Amino acid sequence: MPVSERVPIYVISTIAEELMAFTNIIPEWLCKLRQEKLYSGEPLFAHVELTREKRLHTFPAVHSLELLKIWQEPCIVFCPHWSLRLGPVVHLLWRWCRDQNSLLVMEEGVDAELALLPFKPMALKALQCSFLSGIKLQKVQPLLKILQPDFVVFPEYLRRHIGPPNSSSSFLGYSENQTLRIPNRKDLPELYISMDLATQLSWTKLDHKDEYCKTEGRTCYGARQTSFTPGTRPLLHWGAMDLESLLAALQKMGIKGSVEQGMSDAGSEIASVLHIFEPSKALIEVKATTTGISSSDESLASLISEAVNTILNSI
Repeated sequence: MPVSERVPIYVISTIAEELMAFTNIIPEWLCKLRQEKLYSGEPLFAHVELTREKRLHTFPAVHSLELLKIWQEPCIVFCPHWSLRLGPVVHLLWRWCRDQNSLLVMEEGVDAELALLPFKPMALKALQCSFLSGIKLQKVQPLLKILQPDFVVFPEYLRRHIGPPNSSSSFLGYSENQTLRIPNRKDLPELYISMDLATQLSWTKLDHKDEYCKTEGRTCYGARQTSFTPGTRPLLHWGAMDLESLLAALQKMGIKGSVEQGMSDAGSEIASVLHIFEPSKALIEVKATTTGISSSDESLASLISEAVNTILNSI
């Protein structure tokens, strides 16, 4: 039997089964040939046959009991997240990063050096290629006519192709590195908070004068029971990293460094770099979409983290 027929394929995701089922939900997305298959009852895509033959398996998590029972190598695994920082991919990379027979296929455009940094040194090979997805533009208008969404969010460069004048939908274009504010639906339900909980909430005011806070809770709709507790999760930060402001914050802590402008290590984009040379060496590199902090001194890394917290918005 050929190797390709003996190698199992695992799809590991909390929405793995839903993703497989989604291919049969909206036939308008399909080409004419696949639409004919749909109405005749034939499998639309190869994964249907692979599932029937028990060569393709879907699991919600890498520690799923059924996955542990049937796991075998070599195998092919599909799992998120493209950053290689979240989900089952982290566990699998630690298992395979030093195996020279392993191959990682990543989306083109992802910074592979940055994504694979925690797993070095490694013998695993990384291949980047383009995964084409989506639908053709001529299919968009008929689909919008059927779905009639309240809001349509699309890349700004497609504005002239999307949004007929007589449409009832609101069309919002977005650009890279910009925040897009989407209006709330008027019919969204309101949330009423008890006085004892409201007095415990810690509010944070943002630049645009809105105030936010975090909390954790559980809502049981059937029993009409609701319980909340003040949030204790780590802070979430956002905003532009200004290295001059960061350097000023670090100098107040007795840390010395200098800011330089140049190109990234890959030479593909402009980067701002903060070199720290006292009390020990560290490097902070800021690009258009990512920020990297490198330090072998845990105490210094902790101080840098505190300084970053003071110059970014957080909640």
